[in-house]
Formats: sequence, C-alpha cells, structure tokens
Amino acid sequence: MSSNSDIADDGHIDRNQLPLSFGAFKPVGHVAVMLSDEPAAEAMAQALRDAGFAAAGVLHLNAAETAAQFKDLLPEASGASGFGSEIQSMRQLYLLATEGCSLLLVHAPDGEQVSQVEALARRHGAKVAKRYGRLLIEDLV
Repeated sequence: MSSNSDIADDGHIDRNQLPLSFGAFKPVGHVAVMLSDEPAAEAMAQALRDAGFAAAGVLHLNAAETAAQFKDLLPEASGASGFGSEIQSMRQLYLLATEGCSLLLVHAPDGEQVSQVEALARRHGAKVAKRYGRLLIEDLV
C-alpha cells in the first residue's frame, strides 16, 4: 500500500499500491465506484474512455481483487482513521466486493469531472460512488 503522494499526476494508481492515509484507503482526487458485476464495470470503464477520461486514470479491480486489497487493509488501519468516515467506507467497499461487486477508481480532480463520473455511475447502476477529497469522503450514489 502507499500514500497519496504516490498517485501519479495523470491519476494513475498502481493496482498493488492503493493510496492510504493513516493506514486507510483514501485516493484523494478520485471517485470510487462499485458496480454489481464485471460487465457493468467494463461498460462504465468504456463509457469513461468515450467521455474523454484517460485510461491511466481509471483503475478497474474485479471483486476478488477488491476484496483481497480491503481485507488486508482493514486490520491494519490506524485508530486515527476510525475518527472519520475512512473505516466505514473501507468496510462498505469490502462488503460489496465480497458480494461480487467490481471497483472502478476514477481520477476526477475537478467538479465537472466528478459530475460526469456521477452521471455515468448512475447510468450504469452503481451500488456506490464516493468522491475522495483531502478532508472528506462525499457519497455521490
């Protein structure tokens, strides 16, 4: 796992080095979208590319990959992360992954991009979409 300083300028996140803050998942400048299955995630990833989002700024993890990443993270998160919504968000994403949901992490550093991701997430039936800012996590869907 890594810190948010390891997010590339183009929003690329290494699938094996998810960004952390105090041991909790926190990809600042990204929207995390949980979709019901692989076909829905693949369709939304394609829709994002069609809308002009860079392929490097869209990370797709299937349900098994997502569950494994968060299962490893949950016991290691520091006590400080429990004061915010980071732990609750991690648990929610983990539980959805154990139910077969796939994760898309989309680099969306500005409001217009966030609105586009939110609209596409709704159109593709997202179970959850969360915008990660420096100080808060905003539920979009």
